[in-house]
Amino acid sequence: MNDHVREGRLQLRKKPQQERSIQRLEAILEAAIELFLEKGIAQTTMSEVAQRAGISIGSLYQFFPQKAAVIKALHDRFSARLDGFIRQIFIGVKTLEEAADRAADSLIELHDIFRQERIYTTLWQAIVTDRDLGQISADYHEHVITCFYRDLSHLVPESDYQRFRVNLKLMILATGEVIRYATQQEEDVARAHLDQWRRVTRVSLFAY
Repeated sequence: MNDHVREGRLQLRKKPQQERSIQRLEAILEAAIELFLEKGIAQTTMSEVAQRAGISIGSLYQFFPQKAAVIKALHDRFSARLDGFIRQIFIGVKTLEEAADRAADSLIELHDIFRQERIYTTLWQAIVTDRDLGQISADYHEHVITCFYRDLSHLVPESDYQRFRVNLKLMILATGEVIRYATQQEEDVARAHLDQWRRVTRVSLFAY
């Protein structure tokens, strides 16, 4: 699928400017969250989202061409919140040990964010089965890698940059899986797995 078609599927059709339109968009997204958590994404129809939001199906389609665009909008909203956390993890680190400790300690806070935003685990299950949405997720991973690399590259010899970047990507992908798994478990099971992954992170972040 070319980029033009992909954008047509996934992009918000109009960006609201007036307060009424902003409130309507917010109502759509909140309705989608409720229904996705209640029924699952695959079982939720656009008509149900419109009904829950208290608008006509025509009004819904003025904003979103299809359900995949609603999923993307929610992904973007959650990612924007996550960005603020991600950007501060490694700011100002001066040693490899400090960086490894910060990475390990951030896991608990990251887990808490995912616990509070249960919709993201539901969204992820839909994203991995949709090629276009999957590309958006991959692009966000690259964005995270770029942020981390920017803050950590001064700790790595230039000759090791490429291997470090690959290792960083693998650690980010693996950590995402651990966090998603932990958020679906009882708290004691989640903590046991997170504590173990914290130990792995401390020794593996710079083991390239």
